[in-house]
Amino acid sequence: MKHILRLLLLLSVACSSPPTASERLSGTGFDRKLADSLLTLAFDHEALYTLLADIKPMSSICNLSMPLARQDSSGVNDAIAPEQKRAYLQQIERYQKVLEALETDDIGFMISPFKQDHEGKRTLQITAYRRSRLNRMVGEYQSFFGQWGFVSGTHPEILIHTIEYEAKGERFRGYGYLFGYPRHAVDFFVQAALSEERTGEFVKRDFFSIPVFVNRPGHFVYAVPKGYQPTETDSAVYRRAVQVLDHYKSIRPEYLRADSSLRALDLWRQEQRKRFPR
Repeated sequence: MKHILRLLLLLSVACSSPPTASERLSGTGFDRKLADSLLTLAFDHEALYTLLADIKPMSSICNLSMPLARQDSSGVNDAIAPEQKRAYLQQIERYQKVLEALETDDIGFMISPFKQDHEGKRTLQITAYRRSRLNRMVGEYQSFFGQWGFVSGTHPEILIHTIEYEAKGERFRGYGYLFGYPRHAVDFFVQAALSEERTGEFVKRDFFSIPVFVNRPGHFVYAVPKGYQPTETDSAVYRRAVQVLDHYKSIRPEYLRADSSLRALDLWRQEQRKRFPR
């Protein structure tokens, strides 16, 4: 009888459900301050169009720069001595735990290192992605992503880490698609970059900018040929983005503290329950 009870207890533990998003976000030790900070950056910039809509398959939230780059370029020795860089690695772990707690069935977050380092420093990009939108995007551009065997359902982190280490043309095109730029803008940017590499002459261009909450240019923006006139494709993206931005502007004041900081985590928990314009 004792053995049966023990077996039933083990089965109960093994079959228990993993913690829900709500339980993770309210768990002991959860770093709410960091969560609010990261989500505020996301909502106030272009990641709004990934988190609260499916306009951008993937969006950058912020970058971390840390002295973690390999000193021995030959690759013979270990890149770093962990005990000397422990504070930086612990900081990354702190970010990782918060990002994992913020994930939903459709929204994920990742910390991905850039291939290129500078003076011993490695830049790591914190990114948000929407799985369903990425799956549709990979299917739409199967002729491009299929060269690596990527299909709808390929894990987003595999996509971005592969693209980051590809040749310039593939890297620029892959990032263009991942971050939600129209095909014509991606074509122009790739062709202009390769032309400049070949001739040494910068290809003149204009820019099509979509507004974000911080009201500063250079966030959700893409290059177009000089003198380019926006098409319905550009206008459609703009209109959808403005609709989402207007919604965010209308609800944001409800989540402001007395010091004007945003209770972004509360906003996130509430808004992810709703359905947004597609």
